[in-house]
Amino acid sequence: MPYHWSSPVETAHLLSQSSGRAGLKLHVTANNSLSTVGFVRFISATAVSMALPILALLGNNVLWIITTSLGATLIAIWIALKTSWSRGAVCEELELWIDQIHLRRINPDGSCQIWQANPYWVDVAMQETDGPVLNYLTLRGGGRTVEIGSFLSEQERPKLAQGLRDAFLIAVKNS
Repeated sequence: MPYHWSSPVETAHLLSQSSGRAGLKLHVTANNSLSTVGFVRFISATAVSMALPILALLGNNVLWIITTSLGATLIAIWIALKTSWSRGAVCEELELWIDQIHLRRINPDGSCQIWQANPYWVDVAMQETDGPVLNYLTLRGGGRTVEIGSFLSEQERPKLAQGLRDAFLIAVKNS
């Protein structure tokens, strides 16, 4: 799952924000299907498979043309994968107390967006079909509506919505 809670929502012990540390934290990250090890293996396998035709052309005048074009292709694949990784480097962190919610989104360019509200007044809204994407998930409160989990799959957003509802319910009950 590309999101995880600091502790199970059902057993969370929430305190006031003035107590310091948040009683419950949520960390949401974009799903990256290719790990660093997978990247190295893929580039290595691609380089080896590109080298095989070059071996057949040893001693031929066409060797340098083929080598240059295959090398340029390998570099283009490398750049495309690295660009995809950097665009997917986004995360959201939600901290929950009985009297305060902090949501911080860290964008791929390093900029940070912050939203805060009282959990008593927050509404978790899911637009199953009418939003910009299927199962569009938003939090409404503090005079604003913010999107959460925009980079999650359409199957993961309803599960996250239920977890958020449960967490806010605990916060309201403990207040």
